[in-house]
Amino acid sequence: MDLDTSLEELSWIPRPRILGLRRLALQTVGDLLTHYPRRHEDRREFRGFPREETIVPVCLCGEVAKTRLMRFGGRKIFEAVLEESGAHALSQPLTCRWFNLHYIQKMIATGQRLVVFGRVKRKGPRLLIDHPEFEVIEDDEEILIHFRRITPIYPATEGLSQRVLRGLIFRLLEQVAGASADVPLPASLSNGEDENALRKIHFPESDQQLHKVRDHLVLSEFFRMQMQIVAARAENSARVGCRHQSRGLLAEQFIAALPFAFTSAQQRVFNEVKHDLQVASPMNRLLQGDVGSGKTVVAIAAMLLAVESGSQAALMAPTQILAEQHYAVLRNWLDPLGIRIALRTGARQEDNNPPLPLFADAGGSGFNSLGSAKQDSAKNVLTTRAVHASASVGSGSARVSRVGDGVTPSQTFPQTDETPEARYSRRTLPHFEKPWAIYAVTIGTKKRRCFSPKARTIALDTLRYFHNKRYELFAACVMPDHVHFLIQPWPKENDDAGNVVFWSLKKLLHSIKSYSAHAINKAERERGGVWEKERFDRYIRSQPDLIEKFEYILRNPWDSGVVKPGEDYPWIWTHDDEYRVKSPFPRDAETNTRDECATRKEEDKNAPHIIVGTHALLYESVNFTNLGLAVIDEQHKFGVAQRAKLTSREPAPDVLVMTATPIPRTLTMTIYGDLEISTIEEIPRGRGKIVTHLITGDNLGEAIAFLREQLSDGRQAYIVYPLIDESEKLDAKAAAKEFETWQERLRPFRCELLHGRIASPDKQSIMQRFRAGETQALVSTTVIEVGIDIPNATVMLIENAERFGLSQLHQLRGRIGRGAHTSHCWLITSDKSVETMTKLAVLEKTTDGFEIAEADWELRGPGDLLGTAQSGLPELKLGDLRRDAALMRKARQAALELLENDPGLDCPENQRFRDLIVEKQGQTFSHVS
Repeated sequence: MDLDTSLEELSWIPRPRILGLRRLALQTVGDLLTHYPRRHEDRREFRGFPREETIVPVCLCGEVAKTRLMRFGGRKIFEAVLEESGAHALSQPLTCRWFNLHYIQKMIATGQRLVVFGRVKRKGPRLLIDHPEFEVIEDDEEILIHFRRITPIYPATEGLSQRVLRGLIFRLLEQVAGASADVPLPASLSNGEDENALRKIHFPESDQQLHKVRDHLVLSEFFRMQMQIVAARAENSARVGCRHQSRGLLAEQFIAALPFAFTSAQQRVFNEVKHDLQVASPMNRLLQGDVGSGKTVVAIAAMLLAVESGSQAALMAPTQILAEQHYAVLRNWLDPLGIRIALRTGARQEDNNPPLPLFADAGGSGFNSLGSAKQDSAKNVLTTRAVHASASVGSGSARVSRVGDGVTPSQTFPQTDETPEARYSRRTLPHFEKPWAIYAVTIGTKKRRCFSPKARTIALDTLRYFHNKRYELFAACVMPDHVHFLIQPWPKENDDAGNVVFWSLKKLLHSIKSYSAHAINKAERERGGVWEKERFDRYIRSQPDLIEKFEYILRNPWDSGVVKPGEDYPWIWTHDDEYRVKSPFPRDAETNTRDECATRKEEDKNAPHIIVGTHALLYESVNFTNLGLAVIDEQHKFGVAQRAKLTSREPAPDVLVMTATPIPRTLTMTIYGDLEISTIEEIPRGRGKIVTHLITGDNLGEAIAFLREQLSDGRQAYIVYPLIDESEKLDAKAAAKEFETWQERLRPFRCELLHGRIASPDKQSIMQRFRAGETQALVSTTVIEVGIDIPNATVMLIENAERFGLSQLHQLRGRIGRGAHTSHCWLITSDKSVETMTKLAVLEKTTDGFEIAEADWELRGPGDLLGTAQSGLPELKLGDLRRDAALMRKARQAALELLENDPGLDCPENQRFRDLIVEKQGQTFSHVS
């Protein structure tokens, strides 16, 4: 047996425990042995029961004297009273309480001995521990594993107690004695704890040994990461890039015509970018700045440098609203310069070909009319709705020929104004079902259940089984923990009046889930539920909408990083290909010389100079003739694979990624080590002050009165909610439910609702009316988090503010304060706890995004702050990027010195480090090129 042995091969581990380990993503012996303790408890000696509150958690052992289950205010409270072993009659007992966890009543009984861990507090005469961690002491042969030692405490899950995990790991360590899961370290990092490191981290013999072995394993993790980051940076520098040589006339004239001057920070960052564009190696730079610091205008100037040198530039945004706003701004500012700009999103394609020449004489109207042309060009922005004229997805005529007599759809997609507005019940299906409607459906697995290859095959076969029987299946993709598919329900029968009755979507989904769940459980010898309720479905309104969802489904395994570009994925089915298993990504990047790019540009003189878009820019249908600069806005909202897809061309385009979520300084030094960092610290003059108010829901009337006063003065407002619809699991208000209430509160002012489920054309119309001032208040979700720039909006109310992170609240707050007027942000919370009020008070005290990011990181950690999967942040098993910053610096310095002295790792003593660079841990670093 070794670390790669599957746990399923070990007959002594019961099947239910194998399933529990699978829920923790523990599949092999190595996975389980590197499931490191999150902390250790010193159980060498149990303390006596305290007589007062404790500042830190304590570990205590006692006997259960009595238990009871109470109801208080709609909540169930289970209490267990512990008495200290050997204590006299006057010793004070300790009460342990669990709220709304009545299943614990089945685990604890009078007379048992319990070990509890938690912070003791006093309430009146009683000493309490709320929600303590606990274990029941049993007299068995494994007692010495769990007590009388420094005891590991693990991240656990339902069905796997601490005792079970501890026992499994203890037995495995006995069977694979001497095995090592850490990476080799250079001599400068070694502290002599590499021998038996796994046993020492789980079951240390002393505090000193625990600290030393933990440092060793953390350095091991960090060194692997830094070797990959440093190698990636070197690899990027070695690529052949586009050297942008131009006089910079377009950028100079653009900057000169702006109604404001660059700040010193903007000018410094622009010079840094300009220098990078002029060298042969490709730029790979992160531009960070607070909300409203002027990052976009610097990026536009950089794109003009690339355009003047003969290259194309691309600007990719995470949402359609933001992409369309960028498109409008670029047309507004660059039309007079003769710059051709195109928009590419899933629902809209538009090309703008102004009649002015690209390089007009510096004294001509092309440059000097920039300022005066703004108002005229702005009148035509966002008025054209272009859609795909054709598609290769699902022939309508083929569908009609297969249906019964008298059943012919009048048209595949009705006009938008004839389509009933989609009304959603709680997180599931629309209330209406239209004949011949097409739906995009996603169903997740329960409790993050991970499908085996056999289960994925069963799920896909089930979807195909009902194809051409009850519905038409356009596309399906079965992922490890969810499934996507596009279906069109078919006619079922005729009613008594002769009308056609279609299969209902609800019944179809029930059939799919029940049929597949039974087969999967039978094949895998499991029990229990397989599928969650449908967490999303969508009524397809147009051919572009169908194309967008079709392509999304087919690309999901590669875009989400489940498989690498070029690899095959067998659990995809399409209308045209019974088993589509080939990767939609080319196995070899398209290679073009600089001369070929220039020639192709001459052949297509109408090609756009700048293409703005969303994820649609990643599709092969967007033909870049000579991409020289890729600007990625709000980069942390894109996956690593998506960013790499846009830039995986030869010659390598320069890359400028932007974020308005300031990255904590420690993180920029480490995780973004493969990027050059530029920071805009200044806010342009003329921006209004933002005042933040923190109130509880009891004082909402105060905020409403202030809001009405501001609307009366001609201002506009955002009212933000964390949810679209109410949730049974979350105690939070929802935008859709509260919208009507706000309409009543704000009469006679006009109020509209905006969220992610609203169709794209309707979103566009709503934002148009808000920009024009026709709508005074916008009730919204976080769909407005980035990119919305409306200077007249000066008030924001954020309900259930405790549901958001500090950085996200700061981003939302950045939608106001964009004009000269003082703006006000009201944070409304229903949670009056000290932790919540302390957290939100940070926003009251400061508007410095970097200070807020540091506080947010301290509260939530880097994974939640940036989004682990999206940002490329590695999932560290033991290291903590904040607490272990000194160790990270040490590992980075060692990696830099090693690769600087031996770039090819050719020395015999260094060849052992090659595997660290080759594996790249599934691209878990922020390598955007």
